[in-house]
Amino acid sequence: MNATNLKIRNATAALLLMQTGAIHAEWDTRAELSFQAQVFTDSALHSADQSFNASIAGSAEFYHPVGDSGDITISPFFRVDQHDEQRTHVDFREFLYRYSADNWEIKAGLGKVFWGVAESSNVVDIINQRDAVEGLDAENKLGQPMINLLLLRDWGEVSLFVLPGFRERTFAGSDGRPRGFFAVDTDNTTYESNDEDQHIDIAARVSKSVDEWDVGVHAFRGTSREPQINFDTLGPHYVQITQFGIDIQGTFESWLLKAEAAYQIGDQIDNHIKTVTGFEYSFYGIAQSDTDIGIVAEWLFDGRGLEADQPFQSDLLLGLRFALNDEQSSEALVSSIF
Repeated sequence: MNATNLKIRNATAALLLMQTGAIHAEWDTRAELSFQAQVFTDSALHSADQSFNASIAGSAEFYHPVGDSGDITISPFFRVDQHDEQRTHVDFREFLYRYSADNWEIKAGLGKVFWGVAESSNVVDIINQRDAVEGLDAENKLGQPMINLLLLRDWGEVSLFVLPGFRERTFAGSDGRPRGFFAVDTDNTTYESNDEDQHIDIAARVSKSVDEWDVGVHAFRGTSREPQINFDTLGPHYVQITQFGIDIQGTFESWLLKAEAAYQIGDQIDNHIKTVTGFEYSFYGIAQSDTDIGIVAEWLFDGRGLEADQPFQSDLLLGLRFALNDEQSSEALVSSIF
């Protein structure tokens, strides 16, 4: 299957349809509207055989200070898709209250958290569920119910999470493209835990900067964000896992050295390690312009080999990053995985 995607949205080197910024009654508001066209040059191997698909999406962010030390952020999102009713959905990416003190901070509500340093895959990033109907990019996340305590110390930071409630991954419907050979039936979702989607997960991360190195280590215990597929019912199955991980980035003038590793154990999975290692080398001010070009190379490894539930068992990413350094911070990463 070959697919061509045309996305029109802010800071994606295409066209900004709508972006507003306003402060009204102490609310700072920003909004974005985007249009997406998908063209499929090959016939599908399943019942969804459309060669063209269009959709429209919108997002906003509402920020409001609360007292001298608090604030609330609300970030709704919607998409309306031409063919796939599962892709037509509304979600809150964030609905989060934050209170900050001198050496600690607490957040409560629906939030988004990102861990990782790599470009191809972030094996340590485990707090949020993917919004998979938005595409292959793992940065499309569903808001996660959380209570997050951040402790700021002279030597680094400690972040503690209580995650009361689990959000299932979204999947393309029977009329959606692209998707696998069969449509995943989310009505037949099962869990290893008797608490199902009400299981309370916990996580902790410690981060520290040492000279040119930024290091983070974490532990997570709870429901895996990566579903297994029950081929009897075609429904997703979510197991309980414990994950330990580390992410490291070193900055040396034009060089960025990157590494991520995560080790997962559980009763219903094969204990395994996943890693991503690589580098980025940047050339600054190409042809006396403001444009920078970076060479990116990363190796992806999964200790399960061909038994892995994801495609990158021993693969190499090569890419080029273009940063225009303009007012819109426009940049593009063009890459291939072999």
